[in-house]
Amino acid sequence: MPQPVGAESWAEFLEQLRELGSILFSPDLPDSELHRTEGSRYALRFLAAGILDCVEYMDPYDPEFVPCIDPRMSWGLDNPDCNYALCGVDPAGRYRIWGSLGTALTFELQLNTGHFADGRATEWKSVSSVQGAQLDRGPDGSIEIWVSPEPPTQEDAPEPWSYWLQTQPEATHLFLRQYFGDWGREAPASLCVERLDLLLPPPPLTEQELGQRLDLLGLWLTDGARCWSEWGRALAQSKPGPIQAFLPPSNATGLTGQAYGMGGYACGPDDAVILELLPPACSYWSVQLATWFWESAAVGSQQVSLNHTQAVADSDGIVRFVIAQSDPGVANWLDPAGYEQGTLAVRFLRADQLPELSYRRVPFDQVQRELPAGTARVTPQQRSEILRSRRADLQRRLRR
Repeated sequence: MPQPVGAESWAEFLEQLRELGSILFSPDLPDSELHRTEGSRYALRFLAAGILDCVEYMDPYDPEFVPCIDPRMSWGLDNPDCNYALCGVDPAGRYRIWGSLGTALTFELQLNTGHFADGRATEWKSVSSVQGAQLDRGPDGSIEIWVSPEPPTQEDAPEPWSYWLQTQPEATHLFLRQYFGDWGREAPASLCVERLDLLLPPPPLTEQELGQRLDLLGLWLTDGARCWSEWGRALAQSKPGPIQAFLPPSNATGLTGQAYGMGGYACGPDDAVILELLPPACSYWSVQLATWFWESAAVGSQQVSLNHTQAVADSDGIVRFVIAQSDPGVANWLDPAGYEQGTLAVRFLRADQLPELSYRRVPFDQVQRELPAGTARVTPQQRSEILRSRRADLQRRLRR
C-alpha cells in the first residue's frame, strides 16, 4: 500500500535519487570528464523520462500517447530510427484510438504487461499487438483501433474498417513503435485515444493513485536504472568479437519479427574498428552505437547509427562501417561520440537469414588501405551537409 503523499514520501524519493547516482557513478565508471558530464546529464534525462513514463502518462482514466523515449531522453538501447510512445490503460476499460497511420516503414501497437521500471525483464510481455499492414483505412484514409476485453458492439458503432485489440487482465499499457528508413520522406502517425466506458471529466487524482505512481517512479530510479546500467556496462566491457543476431520469444516486447544482436566495441583515439556486414533480404536493418549508459548519443548531430537506406554498400554487396573517434572520410563512419567503450547493436526485421557482423581493430592511419578502392568517401563539407540534413529530418520526424 503506497504511503500518504507528503514529507516522508518526498524524503524517500530523494533517497532513490541518491541511489540512482550511486548506480550510475559506481567505481567501475571511467574517471573522465566525458563520463562525469554525460553521466550527470543522463541521470537528469532518465529522471525526466521517469516522470513522464511513470507519473504523468500512466493514467488509465485520461489516456494520451506520449513520446517516452527521444534523443533528449534516451535510455534502454533505444533505436535512433524509431519513434516510441506510451499510454497507460486499465485492462477492464474500453478505449478507442483513431487518426492517420502515416507513412513510417513499420508501425506496431502492442498491449503489454509490466513496466520498464521493473528491472525483471521476465515481467515484460506483449499480450496482443497489431501492425500497420493489418489495419484497413476509411474513405478519408483514417484508421480506428478498439482496445477492450470484449469486441465493440453495434451500440459502439465501430466503423467497418475498425480493428479490435483484445486486452488481458494483466495488461498495463499500450506501447507504440514506428520505424523509419528514410527520415526525410516518411511521416509518423497522428493518433488520438479516448476511454469510452467512463464519463468525462475524469475523476480527480487521489492520494493513493499518486502514491502508486511515485512508487513506480522510485522503482524506475533504482531497479530500472540498475537493469539498464548492468546490461550496458557488461556489453561495453565485454571482449569485442563477431555479433550474431537472435530472435526473441514471440511474446517479447521487442518489435515483432525483429532479430537483435549486441556486443561491445573498443576504440581509442588512434584506433579504428572496421565492421563488415552482408545484409540479408529483409524489411529493415541497422547498426548503431550506444554509450556506456546504454543511450544513443547525439542522434541528430552525430552519425551514431546507419540503416539500410543510409549506409552505402561496396561493389561486392558488403557494407563496411568504420568506428573512429575522428572522421575517417568514409560515408559509413560511425561516430562513438568520444566513448572509447560502448555497445554495438544490430537489428534485422523479417530477415530471411541472420548474418554475422564481423569486425577488426586497426590503426587509424591504416583505415584507407584496409578498405576497398571503391569505398564511398566524403569531404568535411559533405559530412557537414549530411549531418545538417540528418538533424533537420530528425526534428521533422519527431515534431510532426
